Amino acid sequence: MLRRLVGAEIDFVLIGGVAVGAHGVIRGTQDIDICPSPDPQNLERLAALLGELGAQQFGVESSDFAADEMPYDPTRARDLAGGGNFRLETPFGLLDLMQWIPGIDADQAYSELAADAVPARAFGIEVPVSSLEKLRLMKRAAGRPQDLQDLEDLAAAHPEKPE
Repeated sequence: MLRRLVGAEIDFVLIGGVAVGAHGVIRGTQDIDICPSPDPQNLERLAALLGELGAQQFGVESSDFAADEMPYDPTRARDLAGGGNFRLETPFGLLDLMQWIPGIDADQAYSELAADAVPARAFGIEVPVSSLEKLRLMKRAAGRPQDLQDLEDLAAAHPEKPE
């Protein structure tokens, strides 16, 4: 999935479990989480790629929701431009598009994350990864059990410096 995103020239910052791994804490994850740039051309490229891949919102077909109850289509750039979050099924697994992110106090989370993202090599390509500081902010704000474990593991791998 990361290769496809980079190959389609999608601007994004990698967040979530794979970003934790990029900072040296290897753990299993069931998805790839990204924060895409809200630039209209970027969202056009992203929507086109998602359409090409046949991406669909995760769980909608197997749920009790009717299609008209889930009106936002991730293969339409105008729907992506609304700034929402999407959990998508793709041929490469689950992809979470996160545009509103707990812990990132900005209308455009991408701008905040991209400002100090760090490059990392993964699967033979270079991808921008959330900085350790921002990753910790997101994990603290989310506060789920896995996020708290990630914080402990990140602290062991990268002890925070006293102020």
